[in-house]
Amino acid sequence: MATMPMDTNERATWSNLPIIMVRPAGVLIKDMTDEQQRAAHALMRATMSSQGYAKFAGIMVLEDLLHQMEAQDESRSGPLADAFLATRDYGNYALSIFGNPNDVDWGWKIAGHHAAANFTISNGRIAFTPTFLGSSPMEVESGRYAGLMVLAHEGQYGIDLMNSLDSAQRKKATIANDAAADVFEGPGRRKSLEGFEGLSSKDMTEEQTHLLHRLVAEYLHNADHDAAHMQMAAIEEAGWDKLWFSWRGPVDPKGMFYYRVHGPRILIEYNRQNANHDHMIVRDPTNDYGEDWLGKHYKESHPSMAEAMENARQSVEAGSANGKE
Repeated sequence: MATMPMDTNERATWSNLPIIMVRPAGVLIKDMTDEQQRAAHALMRATMSSQGYAKFAGIMVLEDLLHQMEAQDESRSGPLADAFLATRDYGNYALSIFGNPNDVDWGWKIAGHHAAANFTISNGRIAFTPTFLGSSPMEVESGRYAGLMVLAHEGQYGIDLMNSLDSAQRKKATIANDAAADVFEGPGRRKSLEGFEGLSSKDMTEEQTHLLHRLVAEYLHNADHDAAHMQMAAIEEAGWDKLWFSWRGPVDPKGMFYYRVHGPRILIEYNRQNANHDHMIVRDPTNDYGEDWLGKHYKESHPSMAEAMENARQSVEAGSANGKE
């Protein structure tokens, strides 16, 4: 169940939706023994930085907290709502291995609600894109864990950069008065952005460029040190002056907004879904899944939201039928 060929398109099939909507390939954490779970976490730590590992593990733990919060929501009712509640589980993340880890080229993926990371190991090099993370709640507002934030800096670093711009720069950077509905190049939608938009990094001051570097580093350093610096070097080689920064929505730390950093070797998107729910993704426009190293192009696919909801309804109906039998 966990192992698949390196050349399968399953490498590029992943989702950030609950598993009742899109079932991830591989073995679920909850179906592993304690020893297997410890090995899975060891694999995560081996290819993620301590920062990235803390974020990913924190999002998994948030699922248990989200279960508690939704279970106490009296407005929630019906079999579909109950089925969604059951998916809020730390164990509902699936791990899969592609190829043979003893070979020079192999990969692995872990995916589930609000967290999906794709790693490629090729002749000692590590690619870590695409990586998707989301947090809900973004900040725990009450109770035992009040104040806890898993994605603590992503939103604020965008606000800081936007606040550093003068009026003319801000006008160039601002694409729309409202936030986007979600990140544009989410699962199944890569290479859907045509060209760059917003404010060119060529038109930023030294201080603003520093803030841009800090923002990019926050996303890249979720990966292991060597992988992050290799990606930084790729951006450097393509030219930091080739990056563009764009913004949608109000410049409000408590509001809904979207920003993008986009260049030849990096795409970062951050979207505040609501006041306490956010999504982010980081991609390499030329080397997602290590394609540039492997000489292989993977077909990335993902069901539409309508299809994903239909999957959920069918799952509930199948469960009800099995219960009657």
